[in-house]
Amino acid sequence: MATNRAVALRAYKNLLQAQRQTFGSDLVTLQAARAKTYNEFNNYKNESDPAVVEEKINLANQVASILRSNIVQGVRKEQKDDIYQLKFHSGIELGDNDSIRKAKGSHKKSKKSAAATGCCGGQ
Repeated sequence: MATNRAVALRAYKNLLQAQRQTFGSDLVTLQAARAKTYNEFNNYKNESDPAVVEEKINLANQVASILRSNIVQGVRKEQKDDIYQLKFHSGIELGDNDSIRKAKGSHKKSKKSAAATGCCGGQ
């Protein structure tokens, strides 16, 4: 079994790689993310409670996973204040929004049924 130090180092590297993939050429954001990561890992470098160490390692890996699959950057197009270009990379999940469409449909039905019965149970 790997030591906590080796597992923590792997999680640290995993998070830095996810930041590099997500923020790529945005040096300001990349440096801020790296500084935050360094500070968080440094705050817990002497932690002796295995449960806390495991929790922090899991958190780092979850953040890396979210960065890789769910975060895209928007860059403002030159001379157009309200138009952004999104920077997608190969790991981004592209959903079809079916769950959102279904939720909107059921929300509309519940409003109609509430209006038909009255606001207070038909009274």
